[in-house]
Amino acid sequence: MRNNILLIEDDLGLAIPLKDFFEDRGLNVLLATTGEEGLLQYKEHSPDLIVLDIILPQKNGFEVISEIRNTDLRTPIILMTGTEVGPESQIKGYQLGAINYMQKPILPQALLSLIQNILSLPVDLKQYHLGRYCIRIHSQSIEINTDTHTVRDKDALLLEFLLERKNQIVSRSTMLKQIWRDDHPDMNNLLDGAIYRIRQLVARYPGIQIKTVYGEGYTLSG
Repeated sequence: MRNNILLIEDDLGLAIPLKDFFEDRGLNVLLATTGEEGLLQYKEHSPDLIVLDIILPQKNGFEVISEIRNTDLRTPIILMTGTEVGPESQIKGYQLGAINYMQKPILPQALLSLIQNILSLPVDLKQYHLGRYCIRIHSQSIEINTDTHTVRDKDALLLEFLLERKNQIVSRSTMLKQIWRDDHPDMNNLLDGAIYRIRQLVARYPGIQIKTVYGEGYTLSG
């Protein structure tokens, strides 16, 4: 199992006990106490997973995750916060690419179970539950319950992106920046094509919907 994680947390009263707790249970933990240091550790060591505080010196957690997601959509990032707990902050965290948003005080056993579950999955596979469906996404295939569909890489990334933000409105600009790295109007046809293909695929599964929110973007529900 992959077991290298990066913990970016400036409160040593929390960071050191978490690091010790995780390492006693088989994880290798890199520790950074500022946003800048966290980015340097990420670039140097390519961790399997990142646990990221939001309130940090130099660069806050939102800035750190935004910079990472400019080039890396795959590394799982769990956000932690003791103050940024409102709906707007949570939505922002998920839109930037977090896979979970945990409120302090952190229960170490719960965080460890979440980390172990994520790291137990193959590196190129993500698993989600939506209504009565289990959806697994590989680089170029989507499994819905027992059905397997071969898709384009960007289509798989798009569905993954929407699943990680289910029931939230995701703007076209955000999807273009995160998946195609370019939100120029010329790229809209690529997004439209991908949305059309994914809608055609999920139409076979009652209850899964990708709705257009006019003037804002799309939302996936199920």
